[in-house]
Amino acid sequence: MDLRKRILAERDKLPETLRAEFSRRIKANLFSLDEFSAAKLLMLFCSFRSEVDTFPIISTLLQQKRRVVLPVTDTKKKELKCYLIKDLNDLKVGAFSIKEPDPLKCEEIAPRLLDIVVVPGSVFDRRGARFGYGGGFYDRFLSKRAPSALRIALAFSIQVMDYNIPMKPHDEFMDIIITEREVIRCDGRKGN
Repeated sequence: MDLRKRILAERDKLPETLRAEFSRRIKANLFSLDEFSAAKLLMLFCSFRSEVDTFPIISTLLQQKRRVVLPVTDTKKKELKCYLIKDLNDLKVGAFSIKEPDPLKCEEIAPRLLDIVVVPGSVFDRRGARFGYGGGFYDRFLSKRAPSALRIALAFSIQVMDYNIPMKPHDEFMDIIITEREVIRCDGRKGN
């Protein structure tokens, strides 16, 4: 079994109560970051299956009247588009059965305006290397459409390897990885 499948299977086995507790800790770690507090325009993702639960994060940001952007997956063009949401009622079920903004209700935002992109993934290492889910949507988005945004990955500690995972030339590095245990400041994007 390859690394991605093995780690996702381990993540799927985490009991729901433990995932919820770890997600609460990850949220607290995220909100403790100065960069996160200072950001004007934040892109998050709608969690799916056994991912870190992002809905409490999104709800808190909306209550704080922060500007929250969520992606819409364009499967034909193989790209992510960004839409500003005002409310969780702005969401509908989209590509891959993941909730995403309804373009009829939300304003499209230019990705270059984003201060932070909060990124999902399957496996990470301490340099900031990331395996996604195999579609390359976030790698293309980060490299071509939002290259200057700070990249923050949310993951459970079981998803972060202590050894370097093998990266392909198109794979993008994260700047920060947040787990239930720690905030990892990565240097992979700097070429170290």
